[in-house]
Amino acid sequence: MTPRERALAVYRFQETDVPCFDLMEGTVWPELAEDFINKYGMSDLEQIQTALGCDFRWTIFRTRFNPGWETEDYSGAATYADDVGTRVLKSAKTPADVRRMLILNPDLVQIPDFAGFRKEHPDKALICCPAWMPSFSGACEDFGMVQAMSLMALEPEIIEEYVRIKKNYALEIIRRAIKAGAAKYCDFMWLGDDFAGESTMLISPDMWRELFKPALKEQVEEARNAGLYVMFHSCGYVYPVYEDFIEIGINAHVGVQTSCPNMSPEELAEKIGGRLVIHGGVDAQKTLVEGDFDEVVAQTKRNIKAFSKCGGYVVSNSHHGMSDIGADKIVAMSVGAGRWDFGTGFHTDKR
Repeated sequence: MTPRERALAVYRFQETDVPCFDLMEGTVWPELAEDFINKYGMSDLEQIQTALGCDFRWTIFRTRFNPGWETEDYSGAATYADDVGTRVLKSAKTPADVRRMLILNPDLVQIPDFAGFRKEHPDKALICCPAWMPSFSGACEDFGMVQAMSLMALEPEIIEEYVRIKKNYALEIIRRAIKAGAAKYCDFMWLGDDFAGESTMLISPDMWRELFKPALKEQVEEARNAGLYVMFHSCGYVYPVYEDFIEIGINAHVGVQTSCPNMSPEELAEKIGGRLVIHGGVDAQKTLVEGDFDEVVAQTKRNIKAFSKCGGYVVSNSHHGMSDIGADKIVAMSVGAGRWDFGTGFHTDKR
């Protein structure tokens, strides 16, 4: 099988020749890049992905623009603290304030050359990834987390207006990407939002369904109607809304933390196997940080075994950017999937 055939088979819950493998969001963060150079003599992203046996390639393009924001203080971008950095909607008191202050201009977004992307990777599964256009975590960023969650509970009409604006913006970006060839040359559309901790959702499932699910459904339908599979990134304990994911047409959950309650590979295979692809599952909170090489291999094999009867599993790290995850841990995932050849440094790709 070619990498593309293998990936598409997984998303159809069909048998593959070897386990499907991905480097989450095609990302090698600086510390990991340095470690690949030091330990494996690899410095090029494509070389690393090839050696690992990655079946996917990601085209990620920036989508969050607001004229004038480039001059603002974004020192708080790594947190949701209300009083740190710029919170562009911190003074918004009404839906009208949100409309006036939240200016998202799709004309400033540079859509990738999807035809060129396919030409560069003719046999890979290609993912159109329009970066980060979330509603829940976006509100926490733009209002500040305490204010945003207070509004969700006490003045939901303000959040509803925020979600409406974000949804329309996201839909326009998706439509422009499709018009530019995403559906013709790519296989998948990536969407994402974070609304959960490691043991519970940050809001109740019912509140998520009321405030955020309808907007996400429209985005998923836009991509699915164009013929794209939809993968949805969401960290943490999202198990309570897995059935909602399936209902609105999401094909895969990306960023799966198997250390969360009810989300062990065996439980996931039993409860949603054959209906929702698990794209990830080698946990970046525990396994890839605390485990040694052999433990990562063992976890990878455990995940593969759990889904062996129902299909629908892609071996991948659950998140990226963790400075304490070394290159050897990422290689261990590939070894566990049978995709890395220590003799040559290149993956075993049986055709």
